[in-house]
Amino acid sequence: ADTGTGMTEEVRQRCLEPFFSTKGEHGTGLGLAMAFGIIRRHEGALEIDSALGKGTTFRLTLPCHHSPAAEEDEEVRLTLSHSLRVLLVDDEVNTREVVSAYLRGDGHRVLTAADGSEAMQRYMSEDFDLVITDHGMPGMNGLQLADAMHRIHPANPVILLTGFAFGPEQQPTSIDCVLKKPLVREELRAAMRGLLGAKR
Repeated sequence: ADTGTGMTEEVRQRCLEPFFSTKGEHGTGLGLAMAFGIIRRHEGALEIDSALGKGTTFRLTLPCHHSPAAEEDEEVRLTLSHSLRVLLVDDEVNTREVVSAYLRGDGHRVLTAADGSEAMQRYMSEDFDLVITDHGMPGMNGLQLADAMHRIHPANPVILLTGFAFGPEQQPTSIDCVLKKPLVREELRAAMRGLLGAKR
């Protein structure tokens, strides 16, 4: 909530539309639309109350999913019991921290890299069971990185993380799986089970 200038009813009705902005050349009209997209991906809801000269309140509601450990899916337990050596590549610190926490929480060993160049140095000097890389990075992007790694170790699986639309027809052979950002932990676990089940 804020005590700013507030919004008219027309602006309140349209503020979540992509590319709608009241900031002229200084706004892209994507900030609220992207936030709303993330909320919907997590099955949440967003309510907006606003009045001119009084301010705006955003009310965000997200579902809470809780499963007792005793009822945990058997396949998840298998994933947790098998430790993998994972190379995680992302130029965003927050993403590296979150995904690393997911993986380490499941008992995997994680090494990280902030860009394609650092990732290639690690990849050529150490052995990994799996590579997880961001798509949009400065310099070498995720697809280029996967192609380079595929030439060195064709059998090593690569998971691509992306916030962009990415159809199956666009997926090169160097990519084994595409997961959308923001990453959901269960989707990552399911992808890892599918790619590395034989190794387990």
